[in-house]
Amino acid sequence: MKMSESGLDDRVIETLNRMDQDMPSIPAVLGQIMNLTDSDESSAGDLVRVLSRDQALTARILRVANSAFYGIRNKVTTVDRAVLVLGFEKVRRLAVGASFMAGFSNRVEQKRFDLDGFWLHAAAVGVFSERLARERGAESPGDAFTAGILHDIGKLVMLVYFEAEFFRVLDRAARDEIDFHHAEMLELGLGHDLVAGLVLRHWYIPDHLAEAVREHHHPATSGAEPGLAARVWLADYAARRLEIGFSGSPHLDDRPDERPTGPAFGDQALAATVEALAGEKERIVDLAGALAEA
Repeated sequence: MKMSESGLDDRVIETLNRMDQDMPSIPAVLGQIMNLTDSDESSAGDLVRVLSRDQALTARILRVANSAFYGIRNKVTTVDRAVLVLGFEKVRRLAVGASFMAGFSNRVEQKRFDLDGFWLHAAAVGVFSERLARERGAESPGDAFTAGILHDIGKLVMLVYFEAEFFRVLDRAARDEIDFHHAEMLELGLGHDLVAGLVLRHWYIPDHLAEAVREHHHPATSGAEPGLAARVWLADYAARRLEIGFSGSPHLDDRPDERPTGPAFGDQALAATVEALAGEKERIVDLAGALAEA
């Protein structure tokens, strides 16, 4: 791991325990959910019991289950019904995304930042990542959704705990008309992708998901799961080309050093992918609204 000249990476590591205290519900819920996922003996009832201990999280899951995104005819009024209708794995990954949204939303709401737009972008990348994984026959498309919805979580960590640096990057991106990631590497020598990787590993997210998030700007060099990181890159690219939500910068640098290699990432293939995903926008707005609503 390359150290930044600003020493921000060391400060992020020092901040992890403080984050546990500031947002205790995130590591608590994530630990229980991930333990269920890793166990062959886990049941739907186990997941229901974990989620039912958090009323706010339960409310978010029910809103999602009843949203236009899933189009369920009969209203879902209980978590166990949501698990029955949507499935164990789908509810689990929605709970992961919702727990991050709940934990960070309260911390960010007073900041000068388009949080609703941010969550809309995150939801789009999650949905697109999963769809791309299914279309390409990936073994765990649900992992693609989780990695996609969490791919920019490092930006919120920076906004909450390193606000001055965050806005320096935002201002640099606007002034130079460059991408946020490009601006933060120039300004800080460290990106939100690395910040997210450190936080996700600390908060019980499995290594292959944390690495995909950490490497989504450089998927060609990703060691553990290059296909997953590349799908997140492609989903992020499509969401930004389609202007779904707000990723932190209105500018999109199509930098050759960050683009994955292979036929799926040529200019014509990228344009075709963006066009194919464009029809999902309205449904994604419904999903993001249900997940992010307080």
